[in-house]
Amino acid sequence: MKTPLTAALRLATFAAVTFAAVSIAWFAAKSRIETQERNAKIAQYREINPDIAPALLDHPENIEIEGNPAQRYTAADGSTYYQTSTYKGYNGEIKLLIGIAPDHQTLLGVRVLAHKETPGLGDKIEARIHPWILQFAGKGLANTRFAVKKDGGDIDSFTGATITPRAVANQIGSVLRAAAQQE
Repeated sequence: MKTPLTAALRLATFAAVTFAAVSIAWFAAKSRIETQERNAKIAQYREINPDIAPALLDHPENIEIEGNPAQRYTAADGSTYYQTSTYKGYNGEIKLLIGIAPDHQTLLGVRVLAHKETPGLGDKIEARIHPWILQFAGKGLANTRFAVKKDGGDIDSFTGATITPRAVANQIGSVLRAAAQQE
């Protein structure tokens, strides 16, 4: 007949063996996971500038733009890349990657790194779903008002969603103005 103590010991042994197995698997895969994450990140940068060297990611600068934390990466050619977020989207945080030319006035491109916007509506900010985000490449402070047309700006929105494009356009404008001031 089994006692509760025997059952508890068996359960504890099973838990310890399972924990050890998961830990070993995690430590074995850790470097591969980090490598894959780094490769995915550099691929996003290369969507904006195909000539980006992976070493760019080795020296981030932590900065603030309008009181919000951001990371700035400076490439060898003088272009800068900002990872920043806006919390003014419909469903919260939208993480952006913004590439700015060496003149600190012109956008090389913008990509959305992460968001929780409504599928089929607000998710049109992703380049893989809709080309909307591609309209920012080549725009600059001299020729663009970074607001949606509904707010008197030059940025097209998309049908059925204004909050998400407004948040993205405003954040891009803020980052570009901050980059121009830091020049």
